[in-house]
Amino acid sequence: MKYRKWLVVSIVVSAASLAIIYMLSSTRHAEEVILQINPYMIVVAIALNVVSWLAWALRLKILGSALDVHVPYKKAFKIIMVSHFMAAVTPSAMGGEPMRIYMLTQDKIAKGNTGVGNATALTLGERLIDFIFFGVALPILMLLVGFSVNLTALRYFLIAAAILLGIAGVLTFYMVTHPNKFTKHSKKLGKLLKYLIKDEEKREKTINKMENEFGIFSSGIITLFKDKKWHLLASLAATTLMWGSGFMIPSVILLGLGLPPIWLLSFMFQMIIVIVTMIPISPGGTGLAEFSAYFLYGQQVPQSVIGPLILVWRILTFYMNLGVGMGYTIHYIAKGK
Repeated sequence: MKYRKWLVVSIVVSAASLAIIYMLSSTRHAEEVILQINPYMIVVAIALNVVSWLAWALRLKILGSALDVHVPYKKAFKIIMVSHFMAAVTPSAMGGEPMRIYMLTQDKIAKGNTGVGNATALTLGERLIDFIFFGVALPILMLLVGFSVNLTALRYFLIAAAILLGIAGVLTFYMVTHPNKFTKHSKKLGKLLKYLIKDEEKREKTINKMENEFGIFSSGIITLFKDKKWHLLASLAATTLMWGSGFMIPSVILLGLGLPPIWLLSFMFQMIIVIVTMIPISPGGTGLAEFSAYFLYGQQVPQSVIGPLILVWRILTFYMNLGVGMGYTIHYIAKGK
């Protein structure tokens, strides 16, 4: 498989990070601590992760309908699971976007306006909605509970992530509001394409197609955020369910350990972890996620359970996503796409 080496790197980095955390936390009899977790709470945590998958697939379907991209719910779920796998084996936790765009352009998966432009608008629209959710929820949480948490050790990662997100946001806004600029630059791109596409007629067709798809992408983003307000509100509700259900998992694990949950703090911690793992350093944000969690939860959770907490949390989220996503990806490839 093309991404086999990245899969190995992702697992090795995550496993090594968890091993280091165990040593740092001086956790003794960790196996006994894990076995003491209430199995009903494990089932609840698994159910919450599945709910996050279902909500994401629902959001994809809602946004697709706004752009006349018709994706059956079952196939939307498949896209999401394959995207989870790709995100886990590519640098940063946002590596699944190209695969979602590709799958949305396949006739066997989606119907309607399924060109690259609309597929890109749909996928980028998802991320913009995520930014809206985080941009509203995270400041509120930090005002409510954030002053009790020391973020010094993560400040450089948070600054780097904020800069990357800021640059991405500005570029996206500029591209959407100035599509004519792309048309001008596409002529310069034609000079570069001479080295890749020798046939002049074919090269012109490629440039024209790119210009057309970019125009569709720009109008698609505007349609989503200006003309389809009910679709936008519904997708925001699905986004809240998607992230909220996943963010509840660490507190559910704490309940399983017989400890008090830290609902609001955990929501804030999970948001910070998601932002940090967007930095394209390691496959799926592995290493960054584990150590960010260790630093954040270590301020609120007894040292004796911090290792087991992070291990079980990663198994029920990252490794569960990776395993199920890999199954869907293998099935997708085996069926000839």
